[in-house]
Amino acid sequence: MRNMVVCLTQSAQRYADKHQIRDDLRALELGTDCMPGDLVSVEIGMRPHDFIVLRRRWIIGGARRQLEVTLDHPARLARQ
Repeated sequence: MRNMVVCLTQSAQRYADKHQIRDDLRALELGTDCMPGDLVSVEIGMRPHDFIVLRRRWIIGGARRQLEVTLDHPARLARQ
């Protein structure tokens, strides 16, 4: 089982479906050092697709430890 899973917000899902890259996004292995606010540029075909890490959470149950990372689109930085 993978130790990390990528989730998409509704707007990121719509964008991924429009560009037929949902499976590519779900297969990403971003690593445990990705943080909310990080920009993720996925180069597929001839263009980059930009997303932002919206949130992350650890799912722990028994011997299972899994990091869930949620990507959002468009990749807007939060205002301070």
